[in-house]
Amino acid sequence: MTMPQRMSAETIEVYRKTVEQEPGNVEARYQLGLGYYHARRVKEAIAEMQRVIILDPKNVDAHFQLSLWYYGRCMFHAAIEASQKVIALEPANPGAHYRMARAYFHLGKLDLAIQSFRKVLEADPTHMIVHYHLGIIHERKRVWHEAIREFLQVVSENPNDASSHFHLGLAYKRLGVRDLAIGEFMMALDLDPEDNASLEQLQSLQG
Repeated sequence: MTMPQRMSAETIEVYRKTVEQEPGNVEARYQLGLGYYHARRVKEAIAEMQRVIILDPKNVDAHFQLSLWYYGRCMFHAAIEASQKVIALEPANPGAHYRMARAYFHLGKLDLAIQSFRKVLEADPTHMIVHYHLGIIHERKRVWHEAIREFLQVVSENPNDASSHFHLGLAYKRLGVRDLAIGEFMMALDLDPEDNASLEQLQSLQG
């Protein structure tokens, strides 16, 4: 999916008039929806993209845009439904699986979030943001070994990720591996001297 380009008010008006004259013009409606969105007329953008789907139920781009917009408005159930429609048309679409995983996460449906994130990794096993999110989920579920595995994957690709070092420290601490925990908190502090959370954890372990 390519990122839509911002369009001028004049261009939006051209598309609006085109749609007025040609109500069945799917492409003009799609572009009008994008224009409304970038003009911060989000409700109108969503309504226009919904009309695109009425005219063309298999329009993957329209479903995908709706999933993004719903997610951005914290309409997580709607974002999941739109993402599922993308996946029905393109089962391996990593962007749709990612959006659905993030929505499930916000709804507290952590096991479903894990399933969707795993689908993203099938397409891109080195997707570091996904490994990070999986680490956070396992941390919330208190599955420390799995959390460690995911955060280690992140720091193996990006050793300067202070947040992953911090979360590794937390996981090692929960498992009672004091020396490794101290090492990770020190690494996080080296990377981010303003990291008060790591400092507090370090002090609690060394005090």
